Amino acid sequence: MSVLRPTRITRTEERSQDVALERESHKLRWNKILCGIALGICFWFSVPYQFPYIQERDPKLAAAVESQAYAGSISRQISMPILFCVGLYMLWRLPKRGELRGRLMALALMYVGWAVLSISWSADPSITGKRLVVFAIDAFVAYVIARTLSMMEMEVLGFFATAGVALIALYVETVKLAELAPFDPDYRFMGVTTANYMAMSLVVCVFCALTLLEHRRRWAIWLVPSAVVALTLLVLTRSRVSTLIVILMLAVMLNKIARDFFSPHMRALLVIGVLAVTVPVVIYVVGRTGSGAAQMAFMMGRNDTENTSNLSNRAPLWSELMESVERKPWLGAGYDGFWTPERVESISADQGWAVPHAHNTYLDQALSLGVFGALLYFAMVWSAVVVAWGRYRKDSSADNLLAAVLLTWLALEGLAESVPLDPYLPTLLAYACIAKMCMTATGDEVAVEEVESTPEPRRRGLTASYSREPLMQGRGR
Repeated sequence: MSVLRPTRITRTEERSQDVALERESHKLRWNKILCGIALGICFWFSVPYQFPYIQERDPKLAAAVESQAYAGSISRQISMPILFCVGLYMLWRLPKRGELRGRLMALALMYVGWAVLSISWSADPSITGKRLVVFAIDAFVAYVIARTLSMMEMEVLGFFATAGVALIALYVETVKLAELAPFDPDYRFMGVTTANYMAMSLVVCVFCALTLLEHRRRWAIWLVPSAVVALTLLVLTRSRVSTLIVILMLAVMLNKIARDFFSPHMRALLVIGVLAVTVPVVIYVVGRTGSGAAQMAFMMGRNDTENTSNLSNRAPLWSELMESVERKPWLGAGYDGFWTPERVESISADQGWAVPHAHNTYLDQALSLGVFGALLYFAMVWSAVVVAWGRYRKDSSADNLLAAVLLTWLALEGLAESVPLDPYLPTLLAYACIAKMCMTATGDEVAVEEVESTPEPRRRGLTASYSREPLMQGRGR
């Protein structure tokens, strides 16, 4: 008996350690869920969305509304400090992941530093100062999300937040306003924000749903229908840039899903089935519309074909804004200092439609931070794209794929829309991916990832293999 006693004590201690680690893992999981809910609520009120969103027909009135929203509503002024506090709590209580290093981090720090320094030459230091505070909070939250959440957890946050926005918008369009008209060429699905920004939210919803399938295949019963609904609503927004990017990225993502889920024979049958459906549809559409089929596809059913040649009124706007860049080419007007309420109303009146921004991120950066700031932003974003696809080539996991497609979407979307670092969750997740690309994984992170992502029956065995420290890293003492 004296020989067996130490063995019995050791097993008891191991059992106690397993129970303690399981309890700690459960507590950590719920902590992250509550932080995710808090982030979702703060992001909703920080944008802010409108319930319901009603587009003003008068350009001058629409510009005034956009100016007021851009300057910041009461909900935005309250939610931004709360968002900062939630970020502080996450950084304090949640385990930290990765180590910051590399040339991309240097580029990101140079861009942030140039933006902060721009207050010294800003045309209106008070406006630039206020917007730099928001910029600093956004950059901090993006860093916190990248440092404390895994890519799978970012997928969950992105999916539920954007799907929730889509459901609210669908309720507004069908019940609140009763304006859902998918076959009307003048209709665009909006609900709680403009059609183009609604499209961005739906894009991220689709990306997160498809990448979650690899982690949680049993969720396919509702992830797949959710992705189909989001794609349908995306088409109804008639946002051409977002839809085109989704088509390009879907080709990569669906190819990966097919390789992960189906055998080669099944993939061949799926290709044949898709061709059997799409080819007759294309022939039927071309036969009915003739030479107008390509134009109809490009316009996504919209009637404003007269604006196609000038990129939906963007070309005249960019021409006017380039004159402003030429006046202060190197320094700009200070971070976000160009779009004052007076300029928004003046440029909107000149263009004949509401213009709250340049509808081009790179041009907006040149207006705010000059050519040097725009080059820093360009180098930061596209370097992150290259790093993300490089990581995916080395390890073709769903996590690496999500980072690559989000960053590619951010870089391409910026050619036709202004998607700066702001509290808008879909783009903020993409900027968090830039922070992820500045990080390298550590041994502790791998241990935490394996324990947290393992199904419940196997987790007890794994937790015994790791020390208590990885789960406690970053916790308050």
